[in-house]
Amino acid sequence: MQIVINLENVFKPGASQVENAQTLQNLLEFMVRENMNYLRRHPETPSLYRSGIIYGRTTWWEPIPAMYERGYGDCKSLTTALCAEYRLHGIWCRPVHRYNPRGDGNTDYHILLETSTGWEDPSAILGMGADENRKFFGPGTSGDSNFLSGWQEKIGPQQPEKKGWFGLW
Repeated sequence: MQIVINLENVFKPGASQVENAQTLQNLLEFMVRENMNYLRRHPETPSLYRSGIIYGRTTWWEPIPAMYERGYGDCKSLTTALCAEYRLHGIWCRPVHRYNPRGDGNTDYHILLETSTGWEDPSAILGMGADENRKFFGPGTSGDSNFLSGWQEKIGPQQPEKKGWFGLW
């Protein structure tokens, strides 16, 4: 079943970067939770890096079964799958994003994983080209999911507790 969510106020020219960041984080956490539920029900599922999945751009937000059936996924699907896998193994992590404003008023986003030891980018590991990734990490680029100092002040710190991120694991 496909579920369509109308998010008219975000991810368009002139949209609030705060609202974009909050909405993106909510969507990512939703996908992680869905993937964790799937992995609990299907423990035989191969890990992301052993599954044969490769990086490929798509507009779909796909949970593990749909992405594995397709054979590829992009940063949002790959990162949330890996995050679910790690959390079920007791590894602290969270999906985060980088952003790059474009001249036309839109914004490009890239999703990767923050762990207690640093950053992991499953898209790069599974075939995302360096030239595609450069705009997010090259000299003079902007963007980090923690870019909004005012956002943290408005909604409070988003640091994990010892129980795990949002108490999910």
